[in-house]
Amino acid sequence: MPFVAEWSTGDKRNLVVFSPDVLRVFRHYRQRFFWQPEGGGILLGRRRGKHLEVMLATEPSPKDSRSAFSFVREADGHAELAEQAWRQGEKQIDYLGEWHTHPQRVPTPSSIDRREWGKLVLQRSKLTPILVVVVGTKAIHAELIDGTQGKVLSPIELSE
Repeated sequence: MPFVAEWSTGDKRNLVVFSPDVLRVFRHYRQRFFWQPEGGGILLGRRRGKHLEVMLATEPSPKDSRSAFSFVREADGHAELAEQAWRQGEKQIDYLGEWHTHPQRVPTPSSIDRREWGKLVLQRSKLTPILVVVVGTKAIHAELIDGTQGKVLSPIELSE
């Protein structure tokens, strides 16, 4: 099955569109082997009302902490890329959320993931949802979180 570039919430109120470059980053960093470290970064793009256009996924930085079962993103590197994209995008490119990998076929967010996402939400306005993506070996888990509520997007299988 090819990578699907468009997702919506079950109620069809939110649409998320991923650029081909973002999908390539997800495919490149997914953990195909047990020993591979988790990867991750931030998601950048445009907000179009309740819809999101994800145009860039930063890649893991050498300063990030990575192991087979954890990923801790450091601001260095990712923040600079976000600011550069914001300037080059005529100040229309925004921070949309975060992504990371899990060594599971169909990924399930951990309690640590949920706790960290809760911290992210507290830093933002309740009117601007955060997009969180967990890339597994065969599927992607994606949610839009606003306030304390998350909206799971339809699961997508990954292609080889």
